[in-house]
Amino acid sequence: MIAALRPAVAIAAKFIPLQVSPASLLNLSKTSIVAKSDATSSGNDRSASSSMLRPVITTAPELPLLDVDFCGECLPLDQLDVVDRWKHVFTLFRPHASDLGDLRQRAETFFPIINPILEKYGIPDDFRYVPLAESALRPRAISRAGAAGYWQLMPGTARDLGLKVGKRIDERFNVQKATDAACRYLRTLYTQLGSWSLVAAAYNAGPGLLKNQLKRHDHRDYYRMSLPRETRYYLYRVLLYKEVMSRPNDYSSFLSPAPAMQTVFRPWRPTGFQQAA
Repeated sequence: MIAALRPAVAIAAKFIPLQVSPASLLNLSKTSIVAKSDATSSGNDRSASSSMLRPVITTAPELPLLDVDFCGECLPLDQLDVVDRWKHVFTLFRPHASDLGDLRQRAETFFPIINPILEKYGIPDDFRYVPLAESALRPRAISRAGAAGYWQLMPGTARDLGLKVGKRIDERFNVQKATDAACRYLRTLYTQLGSWSLVAAAYNAGPGLLKNQLKRHDHRDYYRMSLPRETRYYLYRVLLYKEVMSRPNDYSSFLSPAPAMQTVFRPWRPTGFQQAA
């Protein structure tokens, strides 16, 4: 599918790093330059200044705002807070863009195994990017909370789904069995919540939290819910992997900016006076 570029996409957004308070904002739009005023320069300064190098203001690469959807549910990029979160996750990912080659190689082995299982349970293809956000497709990944495997299943959830979890045998590391269990869990969540975006959020935070949110709100919109920070960004992370894996060329200018985007220094000759002979 050819991505259609949204109008007025050149938006200089602010990003809130995950480990930084919301009050600390990173403005990535332009380089700010303060120069010494000509009015306060001496004659010698003026003469010398003609040979000074002046940094040329350059614009940082913009993130293309393309039409994006999760299981047919469009990312509402007409909402400014959604744009901020979308740019935030891309900005955090950009230093790791060089790892895409290795991740793509792992996906080429992983996807053919799980695609038939997703189809068996009627789970949309977009959920194959959940393990990328969960484990970066590292089969022996274990979180501090005890979640393990490609799908990062918790021990109790895995046992409830019929997987063996013990010191000798842990079927969360078996890609076929873990995927089958995860798909059964996703199908159950969809029966309860009726929205694939809410299913993804519930996979991260648990169905109880999402059900409470549905009782509190008069809508079923993931993007407008008051959720824990990790869950609030979770679907964006899944969508990021979908985008960079399925159409990397569309984001190459942002993830790998050309050298021309760097600050360029050129000779600077102040105006308003003539250089001494």
